[in-house]
Amino acid sequence: MEIAAAIVIATLVGPFLIGWWIGHPAFAAAAWGALGLTILLMQFRVEDSEPAAFAWIAVSTVVSAGAAYYGGLRRERRRQEQLER
Repeated sequence: MEIAAAIVIATLVGPFLIGWWIGHPAFAAAAWGALGLTILLMQFRVEDSEPAAFAWIAVSTVVSAGAAYYGGLRRERRRQEQLER
């Protein structure tokens, strides 16, 4: 159970909060995309890597980038609402 909670936090909650902190959807998603690409490239260097690992890295990168994008989008929309008041 603890491992599942850690995966959810690392894949969804953390990227969302960092996206919120960055405040720009594209920049937040690009940061997580770059991180995922780096991990994927490092996985290619491992000699005994499993083929399924590449799929999991790609999926988790897309999910994390989406969460970061959404966090940045929410922050941007909130900022716009405050400016309109």
